[in-house]
Amino acid sequence: MPPSLTDDEFRLFSEWLADTYGLRFGPEKREILRARLDPRRAALNLPTFERLLFHLRFHPDRDQERLLVLSHLTNNESYFFRERKQLDVMREEVLPAIARQARQAGRRSVQILSAGSAGGEEAYTLAIIAREVLRGKGMEAAVTGVDLDTRALERAREGLYRDHAFRGVEPAVRERYFRTDAGAWRLDSSIREAARFQHGNLVDPQWSGSLPPQDVVFCRNVMIYFDKAGVRRAADNLYEVVRPGGFLFLGHAETLSRIPTRFVPVRRPGAVFYQRPKE
Repeated sequence: MPPSLTDDEFRLFSEWLADTYGLRFGPEKREILRARLDPRRAALNLPTFERLLFHLRFHPDRDQERLLVLSHLTNNESYFFRERKQLDVMREEVLPAIARQARQAGRRSVQILSAGSAGGEEAYTLAIIAREVLRGKGMEAAVTGVDLDTRALERAREGLYRDHAFRGVEPAVRERYFRTDAGAWRLDSSIREAARFQHGNLVDPQWSGSLPPQDVVFCRNVMIYFDKAGVRRAADNLYEVVRPGGFLFLGHAETLSRIPTRFVPVRRPGAVFYQRPKE
């Protein structure tokens, strides 16, 4: 019989996850946290969750162990062309404006980031939209997907998807950019090659590494899992990644209105997003 997650263990794990990754597990999610931690506790043959936390914090292999645990703690559910109103604004207004700014600055490439890219559905959606908007204009898009879960990143690089990833997607779009492969759908190599994926922790100020300034960042349905401090840290880090004059899209259930931020909200019918002021 698996051990219970004691009051002290729950408090220590909750504090560590919030401080290190911004992840919030409130009292209502105590049993969810226990159930998601237990597979690694059992695999390591550790008698208690306290021992698991000690292992994750201090063991010589802790970095690899943390990646394995995080794959159980994060939600990587996504699908192509999610939240259409925002994507319409991206296609019709934001991307053309960004492309004009890039040309005026002598740049031939637009930088697009999917922060919290899960299995790659959002990053590849953005790559498809950019291909269609920029085609014939002498511009190209470089899309980067970043996620905390390395297993999700592996799936994204593979570019193989089941039918549930296409709910709400017109069959003609799927047939244009995918081909059938052993009962699934494999993304066309030209789109896969337009995107790259890397590991990153959004609340860590060093997560962006060598990323160039980004013209557009999509970080949707990620910060709903963060505590307030985690939201502020992530927003501050994203601000540093976005190019002056660039844009940030959050999910419909997310807002920066409750934290101090230098992003300026922009409102369109059915869509709210943010812009970093031009400097």
